[in-house]
Amino acid sequence: MLNRSWRFLPIACTAACYSYHPIEPASAPAGIDVRARITGVAFDRVAPMLGSLDSRVLVGNVVENNNGAMTLEVPNGSLANVPTDVVQTHARIPLAPSDLVSLEQKKLDLPRTLLLTGGIVAVVAAAASVALRSGADPQPGNISPEPPSINRIPFFRIHF
Repeated sequence: MLNRSWRFLPIACTAACYSYHPIEPASAPAGIDVRARITGVAFDRVAPMLGSLDSRVLVGNVVENNNGAMTLEVPNGSLANVPTDVVQTHARIPLAPSDLVSLEQKKLDLPRTLLLTGGIVAVVAAAASVALRSGADPQPGNISPEPPSINRIPFFRIHF
């Protein structure tokens, strides 16, 4: 049972909490993850590229940035009828500085991540401890010399 618990430890270690912090559009370097809130006019212009009719918040990567005029790469769905795994498609959305209401950078929140990972490890350790203690012999040294006969099993009675 304990070996099964160790399989999930890498998943617990990759669990992370992220938060968004406001940044200036002109200072956003290429390659960072951002969340951009755009104006209604900008949404009307980029909605056909996204294939969405209700998203004024774009979450994606900055591909290029020229003093606030940036191009965001935003996931917008997956390909249909593909015989392999799910293939994520992306749209490159050009945004002018006047299109942005706010721009926030995605950053790892270390205290929350450590708290989450510590909680997961504590739960796994407690479950392993309970499992190990429940399988222990309640009266050590008091072992019966012979196992019970097979006809004492309550669900199945075999008579010879």
